[in-house]
Amino acid sequence: MIEVEAHIVIKRNGDTFLCPQKVKLLTEVQKQGSLNAAAKVLGISYQHAWNLITELNRTGTEPLVTKQRGGSKGGGAALTTYGERLLNDYRSIGQTVNQLIAPINIEINL
Repeated sequence: MIEVEAHIVIKRNGDTFLCPQKVKLLTEVQKQGSLNAAAKVLGISYQHAWNLITELNRTGTEPLVTKQRGGSKGGGAALTTYGERLLNDYRSIGQTVNQLIAPINIEINL
């Protein structure tokens, strides 16, 4: 079976802003409420996750994630309203692209 598959990359001023890896990280931060836990689920280092979130927050018009460093009560991370909106928009774009690809896949496999 042959399939066409698309991976969405959204750029801002020529720099990659949202891509599948960053979206997976945002999704896990949303689920876990912790950057460390999200990194563990995705099998990436905490430092790499921290760098991706820092890059997202720097590239966006406003922060996507709020981070609180650990301490006696531990740290945490959460999506901002802006982050949630962008994540939903990214998913919507992906659904639209997949709907466009579905007929192509049917034609290829006839």
